[in-house]
Amino acid sequence: MMPIVGPVGPIIIRTYTLLLDFAILVGLAALAWRGWEMGQKPAHWLDAGLGALVVGLIAARAGHVVIHWAYFSEHTNEIWEIWRGGLDWHAAILGGLAGLAGAGALRKLSFWRTSDALAWALPIGAALAYTGCLMTTCGYGREVRSLADYPAPLVAELPDLYGVVAPRFSSQLYGIALGVVLLAVVVLFRRQPARLWIGLALLGMGVFGIGFTRGDAVPMVGSLRLDQLLDLVVVLIGIAGAVWAHRAGKADSAQAPGEAHE
Repeated sequence: MMPIVGPVGPIIIRTYTLLLDFAILVGLAALAWRGWEMGQKPAHWLDAGLGALVVGLIAARAGHVVIHWAYFSEHTNEIWEIWRGGLDWHAAILGGLAGLAGAGALRKLSFWRTSDALAWALPIGAALAYTGCLMTTCGYGREVRSLADYPAPLVAELPDLYGVVAPRFSSQLYGIALGVVLLAVVVLFRRQPARLWIGLALLGMGVFGIGFTRGDAVPMVGSLRLDQLLDLVVVLIGIAGAVWAHRAGKADSAQAPGEAHE
């Protein structure tokens, strides 16, 4: 595990933060490139991306606090101490899309086009987030009786958030593999206007399945983790978004028949 990359002067570079920053840069670069590709001002597309970033980060922290309210209700001074870690990916994506739509509207940009430009960033961001968790022990797997009960690399000797090493499900590795699969899906559907939303639905399904192997503490709702219920919400949003984006893409193509989506 490598939670810290190293110091740069007085600043400590943390692995998860570095990977998250790289994922953000991928998204912003994708937006700027699409704006340039369409003959529009890349700065306007970057503005939409910055709107997504700001709203997404605020929503991600708020979502984490709500999920873990039992803790934060007694430590209210830590609610906005985002540097301590703690972001909810469901809220990050939904808040990010809301910020993208709002900032894009101010710049008179098509929401389905700006969101489609982020299709590549979704699987890359997922893979990097799970890699960050592997390096920093967040999102760790549930303990198993013995490594011999499962084929490698489904299980491994891995630490939890407190540094306790034990045979566990390799939940973070599952997430990295999911990101790779989603990247292949984005490539396969690169001409489809709904590819982001298809990827989002598949991401929700995949993370829902991974949730059954997780060992970190999250409030339970019946037999499911609370975050698994949020995974299903993301799946539904992805399906609804795919239907909407497909219709929006067809309407846009009818207006500009010679224009490709990629």
